[in-house]
Amino acid sequence: MSDPEHSQALLGRLVPSNMIFKMAGDSFSRIEISSLEGRAQSTRLRQKLFHSLHTTLGSSEKTIKDAILADSGYSKSEVNLEYALAISDLRKHYASVDLEQDLKAQKAVENLKATTNVGIVYIVPAKQNLFYCVISALTAALAAGNCVVVELPPTLTQVSGVLRKILPSALDADIFGVSGTRPTKDFLSKCHVLEQSDDGTDNAQSEPQARVVAIVDRTADILEAAMVIGASRVSFNGRSVYAPDVVLVNEFVADNFLYHLVQTVTSPLSSKSAPASQNQSKYLPDGHARTLKELENNDGVRVVVSSSSGSIMEVKDRTMVPLSRRIEGRLIIVVRITSLDDAIDLANSFGTPLEANYSFATPTEANYLARFIDARISCINHIPAELLVGPLAPKHPAEAPSPSPRYSQALFRTPRPRLRHASELTTLTQAAVRSRSTEGLESWSRAIVEPALPAMKQGDGHAIGFFDQAFLALGVSVVSLLAGTAFYAFKMLRRR
Repeated sequence: MSDPEHSQALLGRLVPSNMIFKMAGDSFSRIEISSLEGRAQSTRLRQKLFHSLHTTLGSSEKTIKDAILADSGYSKSEVNLEYALAISDLRKHYASVDLEQDLKAQKAVENLKATTNVGIVYIVPAKQNLFYCVISALTAALAAGNCVVVELPPTLTQVSGVLRKILPSALDADIFGVSGTRPTKDFLSKCHVLEQSDDGTDNAQSEPQARVVAIVDRTADILEAAMVIGASRVSFNGRSVYAPDVVLVNEFVADNFLYHLVQTVTSPLSSKSAPASQNQSKYLPDGHARTLKELENNDGVRVVVSSSSGSIMEVKDRTMVPLSRRIEGRLIIVVRITSLDDAIDLANSFGTPLEANYSFATPTEANYLARFIDARISCINHIPAELLVGPLAPKHPAEAPSPSPRYSQALFRTPRPRLRHASELTTLTQAAVRSRSTEGLESWSRAIVEPALPAMKQGDGHAIGFFDQAFLALGVSVVSLLAGTAFYAFKMLRRR
């Protein structure tokens, strides 16, 4: 790999490290021109941009981590995880930029799966895990062949300042820009706008809704479930958008689960974690203290434990507690359930689809929960560590949420299929035009309309069902018993 100076020379004119785009109109004009020319679609240019970005982030690693630590109050292991996940996304997107595959796709006369870039991607990053939010979306958009503008207003946060300094120095000014303010509607109308969300709600005036549910069935490994759920809720100061808002626990194992959950919450993860004695209140979400106080004063809630490490509340009366609210901070809400169906009904009442469902149970029960709970992603007996960092996965009708990388290139490309071979109907239509005869079309129509649909291949009804098996087993046992009794009686009679 070449050094940073050589990489910058290869990339052409770059913005100096001490320059942020003060004249937004001029910088955006350059980006618009590059988008029209399709410059960002050059495979070699994209590869060079990735190398330059990777080198810059690597040389600024300590500065970036110090900024994350100062802004968030995370433990060192959590800071390292955020940085590493961002680099992991960068590596995965770089690996997908393949010159040979790109040339093959371009030269194919017929390519029903052909796509093209969306042009300019305008990113409004979430505040939570800002570094990861920016890098994950930026690298996905670049790999997809787009120009990118990231909105980073001047703030007191150190991560924002670091990004506004190092990103323009690493990337081509004709491909990438930083916006300190919201651009004009005219410019945004030409962009694919990615507005990341911290709470999953599009309306700033609405109450954020519960979006993530964990369910612990009586068949689960209770100790493992308590450790996984507890760690997810208290890590990153309880700010992870994919941490469970509500934990539904089968009433037969609830006491055992709560016992192990308390041990997890009150015991530090490692010696490298920040001491609880430090002033961490300033790093907690704004509504955490208000929610905690409200629940403590609610007669329908029992306080299981309340400490600086985290709090656990058990709901005694569902009718007295708004379970559908979004939970922030190191707070775990536990609700007892009577059955799997009770869990399904309660989870689906929170407003669906949920962002995630974590089911802790044996495979059969977990599969039942995953099938009938309306959630965008369901995880069985684990919570992906990747999901705990960064924003909610973007909503797309054809792209499933992905733990890592958070953004797929398909989100920043649009279909452009190329068809070479005419269909049978098209060929017949063209022949009809030439011959002035519709005989071929009529024959084709009859072949489509007249035949019956194929048989359903349904069984003949003689298959043995669940209850049939039970009756057969009982019948075999009874017959065996009667036969044995008869044989024994016959032998006794012969002895006489």
